[in-house]
Amino acid sequence: MNKSAYSFATNKEKAENHIIIIWVDNESGVLARVVGLFSGRGYNIDSLTVAEVDKKNNLSRITIVTTGTGQVIEQIRLQLKKLIPVHKVADFLSSDKKIIYREMALFKVVSSLKKQEKAKKICNKYN
Repeated sequence: MNKSAYSFATNKEKAENHIIIIWVDNESGVLARVVGLFSGRGYNIDSLTVAEVDKKNNLSRITIVTTGTGQVIEQIRLQLKKLIPVHKVADFLSSDKKIIYREMALFKVVSSLKKQEKAKKICNKYN
């Protein structure tokens, strides 16, 4: 029976949420390699965000939220650093009080001009 990477959690070391940020070359197939590393070793991805951050240097940032013990997270970091298109890997503990977390959503609303004007008046009233 194969054991999951999460089977290594003990009473001494709890599994915790981590945010791993990876700066990579912005090229096709990089995300597949990073995600393949996680799935191939039995690591779970709770959240995944990818965006181009530097057009001039052709860099993208991959932000992954995952759960694991210190040992599991260290293995993930070391294995990510071995991938060719990876430039830098950073790891942040989700419970760290020094980190500011923000959530953002983008909504597209289709509306008539009449309703848009009414919504603008309401928004201006509260601003």
